[in-house]
Amino acid sequence: MKPNFIPIAAGLLLAATNSGWALPPRQESASGQVAVIDRANRTLTLKSKDGGAPLTFVWNDSTRFSYKGGCAKCSFYSGQTVHVWYRRELGQDMLREMSAKGAACGCGVVCQ
Repeated sequence: MKPNFIPIAAGLLLAATNSGWALPPRQESASGQVAVIDRANRTLTLKSKDGGAPLTFVWNDSTRFSYKGGCAKCSFYSGQTVHVWYRRELGQDMLREMSAKGAACGCGVVCQ
């Protein structure tokens, strides 16, 4: 009688894939006012709406910045209310997306 290895192999495959794959970090969101934008170091500090400790984020080339309304020349500035989505990666909060709606021009440029 030949042993049937198909159920054993299928079980081992399922067991290996279930515990062998790592999930990406969970994405979080926050809202608040931009306190500091450091373009040289690619960091952003956000004052939370609830008065908690400020949050500092790092961005990279895959970070999306979007806005609706407002000024294309200014886009984001200190004091602006924004909503951000981020993940905890390599010990720091990596900014995934930052958006603002109905942003007024805060850079002093006459926008048309």
